[in-house]
Amino acid sequence: MHVDEVQIDGGGTEAVITGNMENPGKRLIVLEGDEVEALYGRPRFTHEERVQYFALSPKEKSVLDQLHSIKSRVYFILQLGYFKARLMFFIFHLNEVDKDVRYIGERYFPDFKDDDPTIAKGTRLKQQRLILELCNYRSWNAGAQKKLDVKARQAAMICAKPIYVFRELIHYLAD
Repeated sequence: MHVDEVQIDGGGTEAVITGNMENPGKRLIVLEGDEVEALYGRPRFTHEERVQYFALSPKEKSVLDQLHSIKSRVYFILQLGYFKARLMFFIFHLNEVDKDVRYIGERYFPDFKDDDPTIAKGTRLKQQRLILELCNYRSWNAGAQKKLDVKARQAAMICAKPIYVFRELIHYLAD
């Protein structure tokens, strides 16, 4: 689906929903690609944002010290900074985020040079678990989804207003 603006008699405009060949009738498209990227894409930091998001607290430094290689530590700081900014994790190679890597290298590891831009999946997932723990978050899984579904049904039986159900679920997730 695609929304176009068209001129109508009387000088006004009207929104017209048309089919999209890339998504023929399958899903309603609410956001365009650049809007999706702005909300859910990996952050593209300015220098000031790098200073803010790649700064490490004493607790974060102690977790960093548990990691073995400098490359692993650089990747951890990247994942942590991106998580602080978007509350999401991203899969990327170091060469895709070279400005961020350069900043982290200059700030924390001046001798860091690595020609291999990849990181092992196990290392990435371990770091994500450490970050979730550091930030007092937990992973989402099918069991958590089932519990949330039950809670939503219970709340809807009390009051079917979406805002009530939403607030009840937010309260439940905060506990």
